[in-house]
Amino acid sequence: MNVRNTGIVYTQSAKCRDCYRCLRVCPVGAIGIRDGQAYIDDDKCIKCGTCIRECPQKAKTYRKDLDDARTLLASGKVVAASIAPSFAAAYPGWMTERVPSALRMLGFSYVLETSDGARLTAEATVEKAKYQKCGGICTACPAVVNYTEKYKPDMIDKLIKVVSPMIAHARQIKRSFGSDCKVIFIGPCVAKKSEAERKEYEGVVDVVLTFEELDEWLKHEKIDLRNMPESGFESFDGSCDARLFPIPGGMLRTGGVENDGTIMNVMHASGSESVMEMFSLSEENWNFSLIEPLFCREGCINGPAIGTKANIYERRNNVIKYAARERNLNKTIEPVSVSLFTEYSADPPLAGPGYSEDEIMEVYSRTGKTSDEFQLNCGACGFSSCRKMAIAVLEGNAEIDMCMPYMRRMAESRKDLIIETSPNGIVILNERLTISSMNPAFRKNFLCSDAVLGRKISYLMDDIGFEKVASGSEEKYESVIEFNGAKYHQLVYRLGDAHYVGIFSDISRIRLNENVLDELRHQTAEKAGELLKHQLDMAEKVAMLLGESTAKSEELLERLMGK
Repeated sequence: MNVRNTGIVYTQSAKCRDCYRCLRVCPVGAIGIRDGQAYIDDDKCIKCGTCIRECPQKAKTYRKDLDDARTLLASGKVVAASIAPSFAAAYPGWMTERVPSALRMLGFSYVLETSDGARLTAEATVEKAKYQKCGGICTACPAVVNYTEKYKPDMIDKLIKVVSPMIAHARQIKRSFGSDCKVIFIGPCVAKKSEAERKEYEGVVDVVLTFEELDEWLKHEKIDLRNMPESGFESFDGSCDARLFPIPGGMLRTGGVENDGTIMNVMHASGSESVMEMFSLSEENWNFSLIEPLFCREGCINGPAIGTKANIYERRNNVIKYAARERNLNKTIEPVSVSLFTEYSADPPLAGPGYSEDEIMEVYSRTGKTSDEFQLNCGACGFSSCRKMAIAVLEGNAEIDMCMPYMRRMAESRKDLIIETSPNGIVILNERLTISSMNPAFRKNFLCSDAVLGRKISYLMDDIGFEKVASGSEEKYESVIEFNGAKYHQLVYRLGDAHYVGIFSDISRIRLNENVLDELRHQTAEKAGELLKHQLDMAEKVAMLLGESTAKSEELLERLMGK
């Protein structure tokens, strides 16, 4: 059983805003919601970093190991930097020749490119695949390995048992410079942090940093690449093809395998959807001798901690340009042989308790989905189907109020209930000033029934107030009117672009002097303005601010009812 570190990817709860985007993008469903906050189930997480890349609030992040790196360099020990070949995407053009100098300025004794280890990995993988009867899946991507071990145990035998470039290169470094030499790997990948902590790789890589962490380190030390001289890397190998490793097909190219996409038994795939679809192939349709999968779309140049906002195809071109350049070497080191083979094994099953149809239907009933027509599978909650959300609720990984259609129905029903029970008469007209709806209090006070629906408001009363608001001559109109021996304070205002609202408060029993009437007018107008603004906001933002909008609508309407 593999030893896994916990907490490499996690949520900063203060930044989490209940948008559920992380639930939608997580390829393995490792994220749940509890008390309105997203959390990551470390047992399910494969450390791919998709949620980190996609979270709009930057609430998803990863464990930073800069302090460990600084401690190593301050210890006085020999420390070597192994920098991933995707660094040419993060530090393109003139910067590539200055990164080595910046790393030496930080205190590294040796600065090497992981592409040296990538060549060893590619050659060993291609050779191993020749003898793999069941078809071979390349294992340079740790997220792919994690996914296979956790979710595709039946495909373990298809993994080619060769270490990644990071491990191969670190073993090279320690073999050449001594076992006391410490190795810090620097790249765009969060999953590398978990890979370095696998039990079988203990002591191989001492610290894993991302390019984002390197940027932070350089900034803290006030090291500006523009002020650095150009210099080269130490290297075990002078070849350049291995620098193509971070883009799809780069490993196959490094291993000398033709991969233009027209060879039936050789394939490369990038992006979680493509990789997972590949894994879903049935055994009878599995006719590949070699597959190179990369869990990030377009490969490592799109790693979650790449540290650049450049267009993905700019990054690709920068890597290709760098690979085509003659290598600027600081020193050539005599190549050494290291062990390149490893073992992979399935993790314990993750399946939780099963749930009966009755239990699932009970969740449906709580959200008003007992009928198929209300099981929309809209995905607004983050789950791809209502059934998956119901199961997540039963597991304690989701909450009922994550369902947007349900919450909207609840908000509308509560709003309708408040209007229906209001002691104030409320009537709503359309753009032609005909009656489209009214509440029971209006029917009672103005002695009418649903028979007046569709008629002009002038059928019941003087429509001067509605006409003035409709023409735009007044934003809102108020007056005191008499009807059937009772006095009503009338307030008229526009709702949206094509509707008008009339609110009639019975003031027959109130003795009003001029000051009281002015105050009443002022307060009523103020409340109406608040209600109008709030209803417009709710119409625009109901999906995001549903709970808040409902509460505020209820509060304002209750105030209008005189509660």
